[in-house]
Amino acid sequence: MIGPYYLLDTNLISEMVKPFPDKAVCKKLIEYQNLCALPSTVWNELIYGVNIMEKGNRKDFLFSKMIKEVQSTYEIIHYDNHAAWIQADIRARLKETGHPVSFPDTQIASIAIANNMILVTRNIMHFEPVQQVTPLMLENWFED
Repeated sequence: MIGPYYLLDTNLISEMVKPFPDKAVCKKLIEYQNLCALPSTVWNELIYGVNIMEKGNRKDFLFSKMIKEVQSTYEIIHYDNHAAWIQADIRARLKETGHPVSFPDTQIASIAIANNMILVTRNIMHFEPVQQVTPLMLENWFED
């Protein structure tokens, strides 16, 4: 069995719980479900986002969806020693160029690079500076 090939950014998972999600994105998420994984950074962002919501039906619904559907569907790829080395190198190179990128975004990129995965995101612009200093494969499933 082939392992995960696509690493999903937060905006892909968030899209699934919107009242009117992007149909093309949902189709790809279903089609490539067995080839997708989440970086631990994204899992943290998702759970944090639900945790800070006011108590109520929406919070309960999202928490249930995260546990029942997201966590049980996607492997979570951890930020490990290899990714830490890559991230440190990325951050140092970006500092030299004067194009800082957020710590979570460089962490997500480093997990993708360490595991030879394609990072799927709507926020291509957030990761373009990383591509200038290291090989990072990106796809945007929101575009045709």
